[in-house]
Amino acid sequence: MKSFNQNSSISFAQFADKLPFGIIVFQSPTSNYSLDSKLVYTNPLARTLLKFSTYNEKTLTVEEFLPNLHREGFLSKILSDLSEKKISQIYLNADLLLNQKSENHKLFSVLTQELSESHFYFLIEDVTEATFAEKTFRENEFRLNHVLKTMINGVVVTNLEGQITYANESAANILSLSIDKLQNKYFASKDWHQIREDGSSLPKEELPLAEALGKQKTVYNFEHGIISEGEKVKWLSINAAPLYDEQGKLEGATASFLDITELKNTEHRIQSKNRKLKGVLDAIERSAIVSVTDAKGIIQRVNQKFIQISGYSESELIGSDHRKLNSKFHPREFWEKMWNDILSGLPWEGVIRNQSKQGNFFWLQTFIHPLYDSKDTIESFLSIRFNITEEVEALENTNRMLHFTGIQNSKLQNFAYIVSHNIRQHSSNFTSLIDLLEDSPTEEERKNIVKMLHASSEKLNETITHLNDIISINQMLNKPVEVCSIEEEIQKTLNILKGSIESRNIELSLDIEEHLELKIIPAYLESILLNLVSNAIKYVRLKNGAFIKISARKIHGQVQLVVEDNGLGINLEKHGSKIFGMFKTFHKNEDARGIGLFITKSQVEVLGGSISVESTEGIGSTFTVSLPVNPNQVVPF
Repeated sequence: MKSFNQNSSISFAQFADKLPFGIIVFQSPTSNYSLDSKLVYTNPLARTLLKFSTYNEKTLTVEEFLPNLHREGFLSKILSDLSEKKISQIYLNADLLLNQKSENHKLFSVLTQELSESHFYFLIEDVTEATFAEKTFRENEFRLNHVLKTMINGVVVTNLEGQITYANESAANILSLSIDKLQNKYFASKDWHQIREDGSSLPKEELPLAEALGKQKTVYNFEHGIISEGEKVKWLSINAAPLYDEQGKLEGATASFLDITELKNTEHRIQSKNRKLKGVLDAIERSAIVSVTDAKGIIQRVNQKFIQISGYSESELIGSDHRKLNSKFHPREFWEKMWNDILSGLPWEGVIRNQSKQGNFFWLQTFIHPLYDSKDTIESFLSIRFNITEEVEALENTNRMLHFTGIQNSKLQNFAYIVSHNIRQHSSNFTSLIDLLEDSPTEEERKNIVKMLHASSEKLNETITHLNDIISINQMLNKPVEVCSIEEEIQKTLNILKGSIESRNIELSLDIEEHLELKIIPAYLESILLNLVSNAIKYVRLKNGAFIKISARKIHGQVQLVVEDNGLGINLEKHGSKIFGMFKTFHKNEDARGIGLFITKSQVEVLGGSISVESTEGIGSTFTVSLPVNPNQVVPF
């Protein structure tokens, strides 16, 4: 070590002691560096790295100091390089360098260099962290390259001038260029026509990469079209951001983008369909009566036409259900079937009669469609209705006329029969009397025949009068209906017949339900009551103890009128089929014309009702008339 302890050597040792890496100096016994070279110096960091606490008394040779390197052949190679004036550098793990098992898996850089003609040194540095960082960097770089290569987003990187310095395969595919042609191209190249959604040109300064470079601003989800030569427009969604170097200085920008052409086309198609659908919905909104309910039928929305026709305010309708408009026209089974259909997911169509807040009836052609949530469960119902009240009323008028025409035809058949029978009988009688008059030899006979002609003429006139009465009754059909109080109408009838009732000592009893009303043609009700009560008076059989009982009550949607007497009665076995016939009489009453019950039955049937009789000859009769409370449900007026 004496040859090393020169002033220059002392200076080296002072310098080496302060170095941030380990220094180990060996002295060779010959001019050629050999395995017998002796250890002459280690700096503090080398002793720490190699875990030398004190110097070994025996001076170690390089072979003894680094036996593992010698065994693996590294040491001979290092000394050979030194002899040839070469610098040798290798990387060793801790096990090889320290001659012992290491648990921390450290990695060392070992650089060997000549120090003087007889001295050389090993420079040892712990590069574990640096190597790990480099490895991590390489791995991350590999992963990044893999991601960039396989991702569907196009990625480009530009320099400060906007020239593309990097592009991945997706970018090349989206822009219909090879990577070689794409790189070195400028993002604002005139080869690309970049446009806004309305088709107008997009200025260079508004492009996302221009924003990133010029304003150092990050841009997200910027959409614009790009047209390459010979290509159709492609729509891109772009994110762009500035790039900085280690000192924070702007060095370029990067952009990632997606081809959203198909999405954009789909969006345009959807928008077009939405516009059409909106037009349809607007037309329905203006022309139809619309409401939406939840799955339980609670109203959630109504349009203005619904509010107008119902007479209720929006606040009165929202939160309620359609029973608010129930006119009680449809039976329970009608509603049950409707709910069964729509709850099973079937659309429903039908005609419903509703009633407004003011009490007016209106008819709606109704379509109900179930609406589903994301779980395919019915969450609400859309109802679209059209007001067909005028059409229904027109149809009802037609049905009414057909109904009346049928009745009239029936009456005309009877009328024709009676005219044919009765007038022909009178005509035959006139012919016979005239023949007798021509053949009568005496004045007295002629006078008698003239008297008979006068009598026949009176009978003919009476027959014609009766027929005129029937015609006038038929002409009363089609009168307007009104709501009538049954009690008031019965009292009017009794006031008209008061004299006849009192003169015959008839006991009168009434059993009328309170506040009983009936929607009816007033003249019909008056005629029905007058005929039934006057008949009961006409055929009274007792001077004392005679009675007439009148009752009226509402039963199952019908008003039932009953007129009972203990008069002469009728033999129904004999006359039952004729009792309501025209010109049928069953007692020798000079006031009987045989048209009262015929007219009564005609009027009751026109009103959609029915009339029946129970009678026993010599005991009395009971006439029962049933009339619908709401004649619209039976016969349209």
